Amino acid sequence: MREVTANLLRASISLIVFGLLLASRELILVSLIPLIFLAIPYSIRIRSVVFRHPHAEFVGEVFEIEINIDCVGFGILKAMHRLPNVFEVVEGSNAVSSFVIGKKNVVIRYRARSLRRGVFSLNEIYVEKEHPFFVTKSHEKFELDIRIEIRQKLRRIVRVETARTVAKSPLPDIDISRIGVPGTDFREIKEYVHGEPIKFINWKATARFNRLMVNKYEVEGKKTIWFFLDANRYMTYGESIRNCLEYGIELLSAMAYYFISRGHKVGMYVIGNGSCVYPDVGKRQFRRICDELLKVESGDEDVCEALEKTKKFLMIYKPFVFLITRIEYSRPVKFVSDLIKMNISYHVLNLRDEHAEVDGFARTLIELIRSKIKRSIINLTEINIGTPPYKIVAGVIGG
Repeated sequence: MREVTANLLRASISLIVFGLLLASRELILVSLIPLIFLAIPYSIRIRSVVFRHPHAEFVGEVFEIEINIDCVGFGILKAMHRLPNVFEVVEGSNAVSSFVIGKKNVVIRYRARSLRRGVFSLNEIYVEKEHPFFVTKSHEKFELDIRIEIRQKLRRIVRVETARTVAKSPLPDIDISRIGVPGTDFREIKEYVHGEPIKFINWKATARFNRLMVNKYEVEGKKTIWFFLDANRYMTYGESIRNCLEYGIELLSAMAYYFISRGHKVGMYVIGNGSCVYPDVGKRQFRRICDELLKVESGDEDVCEALEKTKKFLMIYKPFVFLITRIEYSRPVKFVSDLIKMNISYHVLNLRDEHAEVDGFARTLIELIRSKIKRSIINLTEINIGTPPYKIVAGVIGG
């Protein structure tokens, strides 16, 4: 029983008691007034709920949602559309209150934006029906099959700079693929290995050296790019929703588009999540990468374990490897050392959230850890997540 109802009953009973004690007909008649308020009927019936929403949007972009509730009855109707905690209402309100007499269309209209990517359910609408004199109320929940997909907006990387380091080739753009279709440019004569095409056998060289020799041609295609995205729990540390993991996803998608649009094979492994996209070319490959990035959640996995899981493919493709991480937590020195032993070129992109970092002794300790790791890793770039990804120098790419 609501407090208002209890107070009305107490007032009515008190007036009746005093009326009987004082033999006052007027007090007894007045005691009926609170009962009249309680006796007023109220009822609201929801006929239909129509939901209009965008089918696909991007992180940070404002979109409009409109909900039409067709109802009939008498009373006060309060409705609220429940949103995930990563949504921000920028205009209007996702809750409304309206007095209903007869037929009425109650509209919830507002503009909002999502601060992170993902697939979200927006299917819960809470309705509260209340007596016009606030005597009683009832609750009801409507569930609709509404899902909205929020993707990272693709940021074009205008330029990729190179580091002043000793390298066989400064950019993967001029590196050839390790595997692919042989071209017409002659490279060398070498001894035949089982499995090589017989049509490439050089019979003159075979007769001269008295063993099978084959012509070797340059392979068509560009160097493969492989991304390791660190999605361990420490990538989500910080007070803001746009954390290092969300920024890393946006950065990876921009770089993947950059290299795929230039004809490179691009692959990806998400550390802590276990999802893997094997190297391939074309727009379809970019969509596969974006679809996997959309589903990424934080987890726990050592970077060296991730390297071991993908070692077979790395040895086949000999790609250029990008590691997106926070070095003070992942400590990727052994990871880099193993890549060097495998004769694989690499670059580490270290993400920093300046606003989330602590002050005092803890900050000094973190800086010491970073400095020690940076001395062991030659190809490393530090990136503040406050910088838009499309302005980032995306590669410091060595031999």
